[in-house]
Amino acid sequence: MDEKIPSGFRDIFPVEAEERNSIRYSIKEEFQLWGYGEIKTPVVEFTRNISAGVGKNWEDKLISFFDADGSLVSLRTDMTVPIARFSGMRIKKDQLPVRFCYFANSFRRSQIQKGEKREYNQAGLELIGSDSYICDVETLLIIINILKKLVGENFIIGLGDVSLAEEIYSWLDLNNQEREYVKHNLIKKNYVAIKEYMDKIDSKKAAIFLNLLKPEKSIEKIEKILKDTNSVKVLQRFNFLRTIYDILKDLNHSNHIIIDLGILKDFEYYTGLIFEAYSSNINAILGSGGRYDNLIKKFGLDVPATGFALDIDMLHMSMKESKLKIFNNKIKIMLYSENENYLKLLKLSENLRKKNIIVEQIFEKGKDLNSFAKDSRCDFLGIVDEKFEFIFIYNLRDDKKTTIKPEDLAKYIENETIT
Repeated sequence: MDEKIPSGFRDIFPVEAEERNSIRYSIKEEFQLWGYGEIKTPVVEFTRNISAGVGKNWEDKLISFFDADGSLVSLRTDMTVPIARFSGMRIKKDQLPVRFCYFANSFRRSQIQKGEKREYNQAGLELIGSDSYICDVETLLIIINILKKLVGENFIIGLGDVSLAEEIYSWLDLNNQEREYVKHNLIKKNYVAIKEYMDKIDSKKAAIFLNLLKPEKSIEKIEKILKDTNSVKVLQRFNFLRTIYDILKDLNHSNHIIIDLGILKDFEYYTGLIFEAYSSNINAILGSGGRYDNLIKKFGLDVPATGFALDIDMLHMSMKESKLKIFNNKIKIMLYSENENYLKLLKLSENLRKKNIIVEQIFEKGKDLNSFAKDSRCDFLGIVDEKFEFIFIYNLRDDKKTTIKPEDLAKYIENETIT
């Protein structure tokens, strides 16, 4: 039997799974504090619905197959489109605004030869029914709060604006075909191709445009470059981005913000503010989001919306690298009896579990118990003597050894944990 799994997918061991659960719990706490309720949607949607949100070239992005009735269906590529579909079909205007959050896996087609993943473990939110800039600020504040808890101060959020980018394209006098070429290469981060292409159209404007694509900490520097366009519409749209930045600055978050007008996603539903979160611990995006005011109306209700998604895989990896401890690990002990006093061992274990202590029992003989307990991430190893009168305790965190009576085990663990 071929024991491999399909390319782009992976197995997750219990320890890693538990750590990810801790990440989700921390994120969910923040979502709840802002009034977001968890929503669940099917992992499979009609392809026509998902493609409406994904946009052109959807065949290259979706994992699709035929349902039993012959309908073409696809695994969801993200949660924004399914929630937009749900909102457009199920929500009424007098219920707005609504705040949804989710924890879900999404699936995308990838280039197998490049080893890209096809399953995305995500946590995110959607604020539906308001076009106020303060809603964009709300989503940014939530993701900032989450990242501070999870990766400390070691993160940056890049702010861009799709509407501002469109005004810049108009200032550049780009037609639809030229815009698509620039956008395609922006997504691919192919700035060399953009420079060569734009130089042929207008080298002076190209120089200004390429300067705008550089991530910049100083919003004043971006504003100065934009003034060189002499475009009223460009500067008016920039004021929207400036307003959001100023609020974040007043709330002492500007040290986590850069302006990046080169941000562009492969999903075509974004209409305004767009952002990405990064950590220097890993070379990957931790999360992204933005405003999508024209998506939900494709499914019925014409309402604006904004939101973001965090990549649990990348967050977990970043936290591992930063050594930041947020995982809610309970105390864990491995118990072994030298005799087959299984009933007594079960009773002892049950008393410990009532005190919120994790107990893993070992019944097999001949194991290297010390190494096995350490590999299982236990804090203590307890070996009960044949008569069940004493327990030999190994504190695996500092390699201390001691002998106690079984009835004193819970108190001993409590004292050791406190110290």
